[in-house]
Amino acid sequence: MSDTTALDAAKIDIRRWTREEQSARPLYGPGVIYTPSVLAEAAELLGKLYTAGQEHHIDREDWAAVTSLPNGVLDALAARYCSRVELTGTERHAVRDTLVSELSAKGLTVQPGARVVVEPLPDGPRFGYRGQAPVSVALTSEGWDIRVDEVASADGPRPIAAPATEDGAGEVAELVCKILSGEAPNPFAAPAVKEASA
Repeated sequence: MSDTTALDAAKIDIRRWTREEQSARPLYGPGVIYTPSVLAEAAELLGKLYTAGQEHHIDREDWAAVTSLPNGVLDALAARYCSRVELTGTERHAVRDTLVSELSAKGLTVQPGARVVVEPLPDGPRFGYRGQAPVSVALTSEGWDIRVDEVASADGPRPIAAPATEDGAGEVAELVCKILSGEAPNPFAAPAVKEASA
């Protein structure tokens, strides 16, 4: 398997694990949401692992028989991006200001604060107990997260694997916009129930 083939296989596997088998990924907590740059990093790392395995005559299918490398790569990156965020106050403010300006530039109604509150779109998915709650986004020492901004909400925060940088803030803003418009899956929707096959 060439490096290009390994990377292509890795992209397919990362896409499959983040879309189709998300419910099978309980290791790192509630439904981590991955930004495009982190998914690209995961695919690159997984491709390198596949290539290293090939050097030892271990095929992609051989890995699948004993472990899930895609799942392990995603969990490792989630652990890195969703914990141990150390920023100075100035850096944290710059990242938050970038998030606010990127969200505002997308035409969203934003209330800045420690948690940036974003109003839902009229034709987008509904959030919260009455379906009228906004969402809020924050960068804490545990990384980025998004939650329904409602006191009575049963929906806890969902971690977002994204760099704690101004570029990361731009990716998070794009992700929030897609969630609010319905282009990205609603992270607060109840998991789909799989019917048993006959």
